Amino acid sequence: MADMEKTGTAEPVETATNPPELKKNRRGGRKPYTEAQKAEAARKRAEKKAQAENLTPAVLVQYQDTEADVNALVDAAKSDFKAVKKWTRITTLSLYIKPEERMAYYVVNGDFTGKLSF
Repeated sequence: MADMEKTGTAEPVETATNPPELKKNRRGGRKPYTEAQKAEAARKRAEKKAQAENLTPAVLVQYQDTEADVNALVDAAKSDFKAVKKWTRITTLSLYIKPEERMAYYVVNGDFTGKLSF
């Protein structure tokens, strides 16, 4: 009681016989990473980031009972163009899909046209 009257608080004054209790980590937590584990985690994050940035979605066109993979049609249009003009680089490629005709029409570099069936 004498300690309370001197400090004006309800808490007991710390003395050498009454040391403060240390807080204990009740959850346990995870252990800190080593340098090798940090490097491995950073490498994995970089791989996932690169994969997300270079995402190429699978685009499928469905019409009645037919299905066409747009990426396969783009590859087919490129190879069809390269069969005719081997040394010309493809700078632009427009693909027009008409599922009712089961045809894909393409324009390469603004001047070369062709068609594919799927």
